[in-house]
Amino acid sequence: AKAPTSLSLLLLLILTYSTSGHFNAKGRAVPVLVSDTSSATTAFVRPQSNQPSALPISIDADGTDDGILFRQAAIIGIVTAAMGHVYGHILDGTVKGVWNYFPQYLQKRGILDNAVGHWYIPMTCSIGGLIMGILSIKLKPSFVVADFVRALSGSDADMSIFPTKLMPALFNLLLLSLVTSTFGFSVGPEAPMVCAGGLVGKALSNRWNNECNTKTQVGCDRDVIMTYAGAAGALTAFMGIPLAGSIFSLELTRASAGMASAATDALVPAVVASVAALALIRGIADPHSSVGGHFRYFSSIPTPSGRITIVTSLVCGIGGAFIATIFHKSVHFLKDVLWSELVPDDDNAKDGSIQASFQIHREVLVKTAIGIAVGALSMKYPTTMFWGEGSLQTAIDGQRTPFADTKHGLPSFLTAHAHVDPNAPCETSWAAIQVGVAKLISIALACAGKFPGGIIFPLFFAAAPIANAMCGFFSQHLEIPVNSVAIMALMASTQASVTRTPLATVLMLTLSASPGTELSKILPCVILSSYIGVFCSRYISKESYFTYSK
Repeated sequence: AKAPTSLSLLLLLILTYSTSGHFNAKGRAVPVLVSDTSSATTAFVRPQSNQPSALPISIDADGTDDGILFRQAAIIGIVTAAMGHVYGHILDGTVKGVWNYFPQYLQKRGILDNAVGHWYIPMTCSIGGLIMGILSIKLKPSFVVADFVRALSGSDADMSIFPTKLMPALFNLLLLSLVTSTFGFSVGPEAPMVCAGGLVGKALSNRWNNECNTKTQVGCDRDVIMTYAGAAGALTAFMGIPLAGSIFSLELTRASAGMASAATDALVPAVVASVAALALIRGIADPHSSVGGHFRYFSSIPTPSGRITIVTSLVCGIGGAFIATIFHKSVHFLKDVLWSELVPDDDNAKDGSIQASFQIHREVLVKTAIGIAVGALSMKYPTTMFWGEGSLQTAIDGQRTPFADTKHGLPSFLTAHAHVDPNAPCETSWAAIQVGVAKLISIALACAGKFPGGIIFPLFFAAAPIANAMCGFFSQHLEIPVNSVAIMALMASTQASVTRTPLATVLMLTLSASPGTELSKILPCVILSSYIGVFCSRYISKESYFTYSK
């Protein structure tokens, strides 16, 4: 059983206090003597501005200060893991409250039934859009994954992109992400966890080290490392799998199929943070949950021949690249339409007050309109709701697992008028294609509407039914059944082609698979498809989903 939320909150407060307890109320360093007299130093002492940024520790023979670096990374991993764990519990509660407990209460009162129950989905999504429009105006500063990528993707990190007030930005980010995910929009908490972890890592680095001068970028190297460590720790805690968060955060800020230039220094601290986060979550907070995955793929896979492996890799790699290209171009097109600079024609407007008012009203109108559109789509295709991680099993096995039996399943009276029954297997390839395309449209609408959220599991979910449809259509031409191979390969290629994170994508899919999955037969094709997808997507289009700094 999961640890109660109150325990997680208490753990977060203790950890946060312990990391900042070396400073008094005015922010001055309080020395903490280290017992090792051979290196008479202080631990976690913030140096004065005229001192070097390296914290005093036992220096290795090559002059590096790995000891303090790893210690800081581990603490950041623990703090961000506690944050992610608390956030996950709160999100589970809000999702169940809005989509299970409240509609069931209305049903008992005779307000909802099979005749009108399906209208609950569009109404709730519309209300969610309206709330997001209002909150987006009020909650400033904001910090999203696009800012994270833009700040860290250049040859030299531009830390000035990070908000100067880190903690208000952290609260705003988590609240906006919570509302987005709670009301069923098809973007997930993964990207907000990366951003939130990065903000925590940078904030703690500021306390421990010389502050980064965002104008000259002097003293920012340690901040960059700890930002990556925080992102890795938070994502690891939320996903519950090791290492993938570290690799993802470093691949995310590189436009090609590689890691960021900072990986030379930041990779090992990010791994340390990931290990520390996983140790806390699976060792203390939730010790009864396994570290391995649980998504079941088709069993009894014949060993693919070399030709089948290469052909499947090419088809899924190129197919994923085309899906990804269509997706990110659609998002950019919708953003241009929804957020183009339209200035009211008023010669008497002064100080931009009318323009500012117009922008505020448009923020509410756009997000409300997106809520209405997503709600209408979700009413016909309920499986497209949420970010997909809780219901991914349904997409993988062609809805052999009923949607109602998954973590994000809805009461049957809410899905009675679905165009494709979410609780019955897809009878035709056309039905599976509809679900996959509807999911892509739902993701694109949320992204274009600037709803904060990640697209890792949403894209996995969108690609799986399309792969099922492809396998059903081409099965008569294949020498052996390769459903599981093609499904995981297309999932990997599609997601990696959008986010440019091929290695992390492979790790996420393989580590989230159930123990019974025959990974030795699937993995070669998944690796090839993931990288082929990234290479092909860059060849097909010079544009990308994110904007990368040079």
